[in-house]
Amino acid sequence: MGIINKLINNLKDNFTMAEFSINGRMTVKSLRKQFKDSFGASLRVYKGAKFAPEDATLASIRSGENVKGGELVCRGNLQVGNFEAKMKEMFGITVQVANSDNTKLVSDNITLAAAGREAVATDDWNNEQLQCYFWDALQDLLIAKGYVIEKKDFSKDVEDYYKSTRYKRYGVTFNIYRTKKKKDVTFTIYMLQTYCYGIKYSDDVVKDKDLEEAIDGVDPYIHLDKNWAGFGTSSPRYELNFKTMDSEGFGKLKNPTARAGFMNGVANEIDALIKKLVEAFKKKGL
Repeated sequence: MGIINKLINNLKDNFTMAEFSINGRMTVKSLRKQFKDSFGASLRVYKGAKFAPEDATLASIRSGENVKGGELVCRGNLQVGNFEAKMKEMFGITVQVANSDNTKLVSDNITLAAAGREAVATDDWNNEQLQCYFWDALQDLLIAKGYVIEKKDFSKDVEDYYKSTRYKRYGVTFNIYRTKKKKDVTFTIYMLQTYCYGIKYSDDVVKDKDLEEAIDGVDPYIHLDKNWAGFGTSSPRYELNFKTMDSEGFGKLKNPTARAGFMNGVANEIDALIKKLVEAFKKKGL
């Protein structure tokens, strides 16, 4: 018991003594990562009523007049409410501090170090169970949105995935658009380290100039690729690296009260991407 208490106290000391500097040149992604690494808590950064883009600098998303600017040294003994107020005062941005798995906001009256130690609810699901849940829930959610998907059981694929050091690709493919020339454009969600997206024609024709031109520039997380007309991954907010199991999203996936909401977010992001692709195909006259 003495050893456990010592470890806990060391953890508390590390979070309390941690500090880093914030300035307007920092990106949202860098700020959130340094905050997480320093205090163990999660930071929500907003642009208006929505979450700010991960690649945006703090200076580019500020709002309001009389913003002081400069540099803020963020320490673990700073109270949450004071930190959020200083971020608004100095950089003109709205932030909120949440617990370590980003499932609930913490009290304004505790320190940043204490915010990282807020208890979270988790269960004992192993890596295979988490990934099987991911595939099962994702298929159900996309089918509910109207996509024609023949639902698959990926339990054997997932079992093999964790036994092998090589990637065995598996996933789901479904039609998202029918061209004027009666060709189907397909969308594939498949597993590497993280879940990925691939877009091509159903007959596996990839190098089609019109299709590639329609896809190019549609979304920052989609790019052209030699094997796909378009290839992409999720935004950092919904990334799940099933090989390293260290993505921030696993905090929610492991939380029985938060996992359904997280998966809704994953499905909504994919649905929004597909809608943008379909709109681009129509504008291109495919």
